Amino acid sequence: MNIAGIKTYFEEGGVLSQKLNSFEFRPQQLKMAGDVAAALEEGHHLMVEAGTGTGKSLAYLIPAVLWAIKNETRVIVSTYTKTLQEQIVNHDIPFLRDTLGLPFKYSLCMGSENYLSLRRMKRASQSHLFGNVEEDDQLNEIFQWAGRTETGIRNDLPFEPLGSVWEEVGRQKDLCMGKHCETFNSCFYFKERRKWFGAHLLIVNHHLFFANIANSGAVLPRYDAVIFDEAQNLEEAATSFLGLEISNSGLLYFLDRLYNLKTRRGTLARLRDDLTAEVQQRVSKVRISVEGFFQNLFDEYGRRERTLRFYNPPTLNNTLFIPLQDLHEALKSLEHRVSSEEEQLEVSAAANRVFEYNNTLSALLNQNMKEYVYWLEVTPKKRFIRAKLRGLPIHIKEELQAQVFSKIERAVLTSATLTTNRNFEHIKERLGCTPKEESTLDSPFDYSRQALLYLPKDMPEPGEDVSQYVTALADRTLELIHATGGKTFVLFTSYDILNRVYKILDPKLHQYQILKQGDLAPSQMIKRFKEKPSVIFGTSSFWQGVDIPGDALSSVIITKLPFDVPTEPLTEARIEDLKKRSINPFKHYQIPRAIIQLRQGFGRLIRKRTDKGVVAILDSRMTQRSYGKQFLNSLPKCAQTQSLDDIKHFLSNGNLETQDAVHQ
Repeated sequence: MNIAGIKTYFEEGGVLSQKLNSFEFRPQQLKMAGDVAAALEEGHHLMVEAGTGTGKSLAYLIPAVLWAIKNETRVIVSTYTKTLQEQIVNHDIPFLRDTLGLPFKYSLCMGSENYLSLRRMKRASQSHLFGNVEEDDQLNEIFQWAGRTETGIRNDLPFEPLGSVWEEVGRQKDLCMGKHCETFNSCFYFKERRKWFGAHLLIVNHHLFFANIANSGAVLPRYDAVIFDEAQNLEEAATSFLGLEISNSGLLYFLDRLYNLKTRRGTLARLRDDLTAEVQQRVSKVRISVEGFFQNLFDEYGRRERTLRFYNPPTLNNTLFIPLQDLHEALKSLEHRVSSEEEQLEVSAAANRVFEYNNTLSALLNQNMKEYVYWLEVTPKKRFIRAKLRGLPIHIKEELQAQVFSKIERAVLTSATLTTNRNFEHIKERLGCTPKEESTLDSPFDYSRQALLYLPKDMPEPGEDVSQYVTALADRTLELIHATGGKTFVLFTSYDILNRVYKILDPKLHQYQILKQGDLAPSQMIKRFKEKPSVIFGTSSFWQGVDIPGDALSSVIITKLPFDVPTEPLTEARIEDLKKRSINPFKHYQIPRAIIQLRQGFGRLIRKRTDKGVVAILDSRMTQRSYGKQFLNSLPKCAQTQSLDDIKHFLSNGNLETQDAVHQ
């Protein structure tokens, strides 16, 4: 493969134009494909921002496939959202193979916990594990489905299984018997995994990629290049993967699966050994200790909903350490006494899980991990109060540099939103990545014709009186929805403000289908949105990874600039860290992160050349604060207005008939 050969695919009159009726020549796509090909061929790191409509997935997939075929090697493509992963697997790859006839093999790699375990399913069906009809019915349906499915993947089930059911039938790494399993040859996971090693292209998500890094490369086959799409999310994905957490609900759920005294069900109930009764008693003692420990925690820190950062180790006695240690020792003793290999594996896995729980709790209470931030989350539920202790690394750039960028010779980082104020400095600083080549490619869309930006100056600032702010937000949102005829995303940064605005507007929008995040799964909301004119009230799930081209979406209302909450523990700790290093956190961290998120929200609107619509940013700081210019400079160049009449004219006539609109 050479650069000239790549260009024959993307140039005017090239391979794509001959094979794809809807092909439009885009110089940005041609440039990106050449840059990716050079990075793979020469062996260096590339950072490329490709604006919406560039066709970036084909611009990296074709060079990656051709390079992998030529060198008989393997390339990983890692995404953040499921939406993009599905687009690559269901649309882009079939096009490359069927239409272009490229002779390559690929695999979609998912975490092993997504696969049905035939052995565990059979065991669950024989053990009468469940105590209610719904769980039994789901188990029976899964048993029937197992005979029809070719993948055995949880997402392919015709229903969403209860967590308690999938826990008993899904593959779990520490319960896998590998080649010693009676179902090894028909195992869905291992059949798929064998394909991974023969593939040129592996499609993964960021979480699985970091799982592979953490496990010294044992999760995925060896590869020689990686392409990170949606690379703006790499820091958060790595941070989340390296985090620690433990909760009362998680501990009690684990203990119930081990042995539930009330129902007499669980792993230990299936074993026949003189020591089993003693281990069951140990489980009951741990349960009492768990309830006592978290009771003390609530007495100390309250039961109301809150997030509380621990600047120093909390003054809580670890009354769980000895009971968990005793249970671990009892399980290890039982492991050597049970007869079958299957039972030994189950007891061993339970013992290891108890050991991990004890280590995690000790690390969180003693704050053993340096350069981590620690906090408590209290969340009242209908039947109980959930308490979760968490710890996350404050910065991970040294880890990323050492474990990823210094070890992988060929790496491409791409997204539609990597730059802030037209440069890559923020993302390079956060990821510890210094690419040899950088490229910023504007969108081929004509935003001056396709988009109108509404920037009112008369809105109260979000930090002012909350009730006044919510009322003004609801009133203006209502006007905008009527002006655009529905077909609107209303994007929030807070569930609380979303719910307040929704409560005001729901009775006033009866002529539209109203969809509120939390009432339905995001995928179901999108499906309904495409079917009939709707208004979606959404938070983080709808700022990125959602693709609705065409007439279904004509308006995006951004209620507030998406700054991270400065008192949120991880954000607060990162701000403190930057201040210690004499770096202005607002300028170098908070503004750049908010710009990237705003650009993601803006990018929901125009998805193809025939789209047209309005983005309204109802945050007066865009026009009243000096930093508003940085946000504005980072958005596509389009006409601006403060007039609702301009919006109506723009959507109905395709032009602006007043003098209020100005062009950037």
